[in-house]
Amino acid sequence: MTDTKPPSGVLDRGLLLLSLFSMGRKRLQLRELAELSGLDKATALRLLKVLVQWGFLEKNGDGAYSPGPANLRLSSIFKATSNLMSRIEPPIARISARVEQTTSFFIRSGNERTCLARDHAYQDFRYFIDVGGSVSLDEGGAAAQLLFAYTEPETPAYAATKARGYYISRGERNKHFASIAFPLFESDGSFLGAIAITGMAVDLDNETLISFREVAHAEMAMAGFEVMLDTGDR
Repeated sequence: MTDTKPPSGVLDRGLLLLSLFSMGRKRLQLRELAELSGLDKATALRLLKVLVQWGFLEKNGDGAYSPGPANLRLSSIFKATSNLMSRIEPPIARISARVEQTTSFFIRSGNERTCLARDHAYQDFRYFIDVGGSVSLDEGGAAAQLLFAYTEPETPAYAATKARGYYISRGERNKHFASIAFPLFESDGSFLGAIAITGMAVDLDNETLISFREVAHAEMAMAGFEVMLDTGDR
């Protein structure tokens, strides 16, 4: 059971149940949902019935619950109306075209990193997290370490990452891949998330990965974002 007391509001509790699903937990039984949320089974069941009724969850033949079609509808609306998405997808594609590697944009959502944008034009590996997918930050990787550095309380290691302005990982999540992640800022300096460029480790030495930073900066600047700040990386 979670160590955190569940919220008291009905809507809050329903959203809590939805938030428990991830790429690592695609299907959950009532017992698991109750344990993870801290809700008693009777309360969880009442909320689950409403979420199924509105299409946010589906109940499968074995009794397990999984996300329903209403989430896809909202996802499509978000993509069509989000100012961030409309601005970030074109430069993501241009970066990939210039470096000939896969480029992605991740944000932090709780203790997970969620992929909001990705270009698959050059290396479409099944290992990659697809758009809308998320994995635990504890699994590591360049984007995860970068997100930790900018969203967790300061430590010497996080301070060093921010001062450097990037994080390189080799084999943290898969031994065959290397990745570099850069912080992405709005024009006012507010932190948005991590731009990650990933490819086969045998093809990418650290010098090559670091050179991608200038490409990312130039393309993101054209869309009104910042990868490097004039006052130094934050």
